[in-house]
Amino acid sequence: MLNSREATRIDSVIEDGILAIAMCSYVNTALAKATWAKYGSGWRAFCQFEEHFQLSSTWPLSCETLRDFALFCLVYKKLKPDSVRTYLSALSMVHTLKGFKNCHNFKDKLLDMILTGADNAQLSIPGKVTTRRVVTMPLLRLIGHRIAGSSWSEGSKRVVWTAVLTGFFSSARLGEILAKAEGSFDPTSDLLWGQVQLRQGQAGNSALLHIRIPKSANEGGRFLDLFPFPKEGYCPVTALEEYKKFQGSLGMVEPGQPVFRFASGKNLTPAKLNQILQDLLKDIYEPGKNSISCHSLRAGIPSALSKFPDLVSDEEIKGMGGWHSDAVDRYTRLPEAKRRATFQKAIFALSALP
Repeated sequence: MLNSREATRIDSVIEDGILAIAMCSYVNTALAKATWAKYGSGWRAFCQFEEHFQLSSTWPLSCETLRDFALFCLVYKKLKPDSVRTYLSALSMVHTLKGFKNCHNFKDKLLDMILTGADNAQLSIPGKVTTRRVVTMPLLRLIGHRIAGSSWSEGSKRVVWTAVLTGFFSSARLGEILAKAEGSFDPTSDLLWGQVQLRQGQAGNSALLHIRIPKSANEGGRFLDLFPFPKEGYCPVTALEEYKKFQGSLGMVEPGQPVFRFASGKNLTPAKLNQILQDLLKDIYEPGKNSISCHSLRAGIPSALSKFPDLVSDEEIKGMGGWHSDAVDRYTRLPEAKRRATFQKAIFALSALP
């Protein structure tokens, strides 16, 4: 029979095990599955690095080890600089999980210069000729007309058209606002109704979308603005407001549920929207020559703004589109009135172009 000291020790071990299991569960759900998958790829690459050079690294990793790993990824694995940055983020996460705090080696100046140099070298290499077509206002109008003239149900038309307008006017990555799978969703990363804020103000209504785990891996996520567009039938804010009312009438507006869902309960995914765009525009869509996809929507406003270099700066274009740049952070920190003023320039560009 156990004495009191042994019983207490066993109880302590059990409690520690329960807490450890709980911690693993919460940590696992803190990041999206796709993010964990990327981190897993980074860790496997580090294991390959150690095996290739017959190393057994000590932790926390030194600046020299991190530099050598980055060079291994660039030279031997032929990875792009952004992929190397993702792999370094994976190693930073390993440090956190191992209990190492405030590891400043990842901010090593020479490591940053290596990756910046790799960026510059990549830009100097002639790239592949892109066949992806940018969605312009005339093409957006054509998409709208064909959705309206389709035999789809009213609900399906609203889901697709609202997603198209949201993607176009926010310059969002559609993979950040649409669920990854038709039959399921990730509550930690997919855009849910709880992350959509419809705002009313003296300057007009607007909407704010919180992307919790963006591709750019900004701490705390990033926010996308939707402002009114002065053309009936093409205003993303009005479309989102009416879509929310319609979905609400079906009982499909819940804070923890995906925004873009069909009446069947299936989610609109990037792959599904790509196929829809191809079907709607099959007379002008030619694979390998004139392709149209979700990314074509994202490039619409930045492409229009780039035609007016005296109107907007490169930083403003990058800030609106969320491209990799510290301009993104500066743009999202601006007061709403200034962000709205920047969008007015986009309205001018879209209206001025044929």
